[in-house]
Amino acid sequence: MSECSGVLDRPDGERLAWRRVEGSGPTVVWLGGFMSDMTGTKAQALADRALAAGGAYVRFDYFGHGGSSGAFVDGTISRWRDDALAVLDELTTGEVVLVGSSMGGWIASLVTMARPDRVKSMVLVRSEEHTSELQSLSS
Repeated sequence: MSECSGVLDRPDGERLAWRRVEGSGPTVVWLGGFMSDMTGTKAQALADRALAAGGAYVRFDYFGHGGSSGAFVDGTISRWRDDALAVLDELTTGEVVLVGSSMGGWIASLVTMARPDRVKSMVLVRSEEHTSELQSLSS
């Protein structure tokens, strides 16, 4: 088992860099934090675990982050949510487990509201600062 990589072309011509481990069970999807990329220690630890355990895993860089195209200053929460939805829709099948760190927890919550039938569970890491914004969105 190994990790493969590629790019996901978006309708506006931008490209999202991604890495994926094919495996069994629900796909774990890493959602990084503000100004983070998929090469960070938490994202890599999950990749190592997926490789060792034979689990499915996807990580990617949002628009304007890491290996993806776009200028960071042009990014928005809505844009990054849409990036995550595109990854979910095009690079995974079946149930997913979303793991969101900091801003990634906010994105995970927004993705769950958009695709509740796909999300088996969420793990939110240090995402407490976004709670009030989510409460206002779900009201």
